[in-house]
Amino acid sequence: MARVAAIQAEPAWWDLKAGVTKTISLIKEAASNGAELVGFPESFIPGYPMAIWARPFDPAFLVKFQKNCLSVQSEEFKEILAAAKEAGIWVVLGFCEVDGGSMYASQAIISSEGEPVLHRRKLKATGQERTIWGDAPADSLQSAVKGPGGVTIGSLCCWEHLQPLLRFHHYSLGVQVHVASWPYCDSAADGAPPAFSSDAQIVQAKFAALEGQMFVISSTQILSRENAELCGVKGAGPWEMPMGGGFAAIYAPDGTQITPTIPPDKEAILYADIDLDAIRGAKLVADPVGHYSRPDLLSLNVNSRPNPLVSYEPGGTRDHALLGRIV
Repeated sequence: MARVAAIQAEPAWWDLKAGVTKTISLIKEAASNGAELVGFPESFIPGYPMAIWARPFDPAFLVKFQKNCLSVQSEEFKEILAAAKEAGIWVVLGFCEVDGGSMYASQAIISSEGEPVLHRRKLKATGQERTIWGDAPADSLQSAVKGPGGVTIGSLCCWEHLQPLLRFHHYSLGVQVHVASWPYCDSAADGAPPAFSSDAQIVQAKFAALEGQMFVISSTQILSRENAELCGVKGAGPWEMPMGGGFAAIYAPDGTQITPTIPPDKEAILYADIDLDAIRGAKLVADPVGHYSRPDLLSLNVNSRPNPLVSYEPGGTRDHALLGRIV
């Protein structure tokens, strides 16, 4: 793998068809500029619902939101798969998934052949997100796959980067190029709450690169001033994001930023040509899942076996039924 890309862009708010069209356009643009892998923000389709932080529970808004979320069984999802195949590029897509009557913050890794090689959900929704998004099943612990040239690609959503045990498990999968998917967040200097500011999210992305000795593609949304009312955050203080909220970048395995810093309200695709030998160099000093660990003293127990929604006792009409997700 030589060139990778990070998206900083505004979603087509609450419009599934327009969101798919914009996603496909960005996929094509990244491929035309030589990228072999492009990473998208969290919930890029149909946009991150920041209104859940800014105002009380709003069924009318949330019904509209859900109607424009993306199902992995849908024709719209197939359009994105076809676009990745046509462009010949690997895609890590962040989207809000609808499955029956439930929603999840999800990611899909799509191969350059248009195959959905990984579909995972955010393990634990954060704060107000828990009012609308469900938790992931155990198989969403699988957060990495072999990508182009055998390079291991991984992905996590937003504050999954604040879960130390999940990060450690993620590193143990041998991730070399990681996509960190984020919503939009302004800086603390612009009035954003410190924990939810772009400053905090940047620290998480950089530290993941440094701690896991991997390249990190950090992809973010933006919110334009004219869409604040549409998004339900007009006049809502820090949630309005008057500066745009973007903070996309690409980081090297030593935590250094290898792309230029761009304005938080600017749509852009950031590119970096990467050399995997930088990972080898970083791991010579500290490999947290190898020579810089003490498994005799500290270890992690991982339960990656999904629990069935419905099960039957042996000897019944059915021994076992599993209502699962099919990509």
